[in-house]
Amino acid sequence: MKILLTGAGGFVGGHLIELLLAHGHELRSMGYGAPKGLAPEKHRETDILDKPAVKALVAEFKPDALIHLAAISNVPICWQDPGKAISVNVCGMVSVLEAFGAACRGGTFLSIGSSDAYGLAAKVGRPLTEEDVCQPQNPYAISKLCAEQLALQLGKRYGVKVIHTRSFNHFGPGQALGFVVSDFASQVAEIEAGKKAPVLSVGDLSAARDFTYVTDVVAAYAALIEGEAPGGVYNICSGKAIDVQSVLDELLKLSKVQVEARKDPARLRPSEVPFFVGDNTKLKQAVAWSPQVPFVEGLYKTLEYWRNRN
Repeated sequence: MKILLTGAGGFVGGHLIELLLAHGHELRSMGYGAPKGLAPEKHRETDILDKPAVKALVAEFKPDALIHLAAISNVPICWQDPGKAISVNVCGMVSVLEAFGAACRGGTFLSIGSSDAYGLAAKVGRPLTEEDVCQPQNPYAISKLCAEQLALQLGKRYGVKVIHTRSFNHFGPGQALGFVVSDFASQVAEIEAGKKAPVLSVGDLSAARDFTYVTDVVAAYAALIEGEAPGGVYNICSGKAIDVQSVLDELLKLSKVQVEARKDPARLRPSEVPFFVGDNTKLKQAVAWSPQVPFVEGLYKTLEYWRNRN
């Protein structure tokens, strides 16, 4: 299968490229930043808002499927410039989907979204299904929900199968700081290396979240475009609740040195939604997929990544 990716230079992109190449697909990418694992000549530095450039590239390659990862996903940055978040996350998606629809009628467009779109809907206190009404609470989440709804409608217009994911928390090697697992693991690695005092700064540890290791996440993405999954919205999640305290406890067990966890007032931001977990029933009914990497094994691999950086 010929597959075009956008935004493949990020955390998820490298893992996805590795898997898709292992499956024998022919890949190309466009966007900013050369993706890891893809030959330079197969990547095109392209602004996804440059419609003529995007249209020309898609028409030239004529992919069977397009995986749209490109987005501004940092919530604080989206708060600082909501207009830019809407421009990239919504208008950028429209630019890419219109180009794909014009050149690849009958193809599959996989739009990567976020569980953030659910927002306050998670206050129901049970695993969320795709039927729950989204109540997004920040510019990033709003932009992803808007992109989702536009993609589904444009897919009908252009004769393209659109699959949109609401991806829950994922983690693993290569994830930037600003996410709980990478923040904790990086601190433990620095302490082990003697670069930091044996004190780990933490915030609110009571919130329960749905964590999936990155290779399981990209396996779900691959399954959705390779199989016969109907178009629509799919949760990508483990379906299990893990509180942040458990993340901390497991990493401290893996630590090679004694570490004290100390609450940092600057990090104490009590969550409006203490339980945020997804239901993956629809995904499992559509494709042969289930998480393969146990949570603690994923933590170990992530910690090893940070150890190697120190």
